Amino acid sequence: MKYGLIAHFKTQNIGDDIQCYAMQRFLPHLDYLIDREHLDSFYTETGEQVAAFLGGWYLHRPLNWPPSPFLKLLPLSFHISNYVNKGSLALTYYGADWFKKFAVIGCRDEGSVEFLKNYGIAAYLSGCFTLTLEPFPDVEHHGKIVAVDVPNEVVNLIKETTKKDIFITSHNLARIQFPQEVLEFAEEHDPKVIVPTSHYPAQPDIPHKKVRHPGNWSYRHTLVEGLLRFYQGASLVVTSRLHVALPCLALGTPLLMIKNPKNMKDYRLSTFIPYVNHTTPEDLLSRKYLFNFNEPEANPVGYEKFPERIKIAAKAFIDSCENDIVTPSVDVETWLDGYQKNLRLKKIIQRLVLKPKDEAPLPENPTIYKYNF
Repeated sequence: MKYGLIAHFKTQNIGDDIQCYAMQRFLPHLDYLIDREHLDSFYTETGEQVAAFLGGWYLHRPLNWPPSPFLKLLPLSFHISNYVNKGSLALTYYGADWFKKFAVIGCRDEGSVEFLKNYGIAAYLSGCFTLTLEPFPDVEHHGKIVAVDVPNEVVNLIKETTKKDIFITSHNLARIQFPQEVLEFAEEHDPKVIVPTSHYPAQPDIPHKKVRHPGNWSYRHTLVEGLLRFYQGASLVVTSRLHVALPCLALGTPLLMIKNPKNMKDYRLSTFIPYVNHTTPEDLLSRKYLFNFNEPEANPVGYEKFPERIKIAAKAFIDSCENDIVTPSVDVETWLDGYQKNLRLKKIIQRLVLKPKDEAPLPENPTIYKYNF
């Protein structure tokens, strides 16, 4: 069986890559890289299926759903939202029926579970793949406080209350400020292997034009590892990012999560809030919430149930793939012919819902013209 990794080729958020890094650890080998935003266009020239985990945030481009028949998928650590009605559009008619061929869908958060259940799709809370990360055995404890995407006022407060070194960084790859040792690790350990990808039309593994590094997945993989090692060596990580918080839990790094009350209620975060030390900027700055930055308290416990669920499901899936010797191949020519017809239809839809002039009426669903196919 061939195995693939579903990645967001044009991501500007290294948090996407951290999820992919965690998923790849469960693959026996990596044979294909698959564009997360174009799952419907993936194919293999031989007609063979490629096994992959369907984990992460999906359906940003709902007309590119469901995935192609060349993919043998396990939906695990799956997240969906209804931002600008994209989730509902993706699950219209056959979009939801596609999910129902699975016994149950493993979801990253409780909100995704409820969203799918509203469409009659069986789902359960699996947690996030990043919680399955394990501490690296050879990491030097540098002892810095690492602040990742937190307000300047919070950084200033930290500086006032501790003499520890503070490193300020971001998960936004368009304004990358990683520590020098992370960049050096990536350069030194990058295997410079080009993992093949196969889409029609072609979707090359190149970063978003605003990203400040030239690397494909080979480089990004090692950049993620360098960054995780840096987090593990910290005395404390302060962040607003989910995919900083969850990896730090898994790595055993003391953590403080800072988000505004509205974000805390967002189901992307609310599922995991009980397992992290957390506060709002207002409560921290007003000293309503007291936190010792010199001797941070231990992280809460209880999240350990999630990595165990994922490990069990992932192992069962890989075992089934390794023992599968009778999976029929897909007729490539027939599929290509049908996909070209679907692509033509999507292009027609795109032209019909182009953004009108200011004086013209909006289309019935004005969000559709935001979707690139």
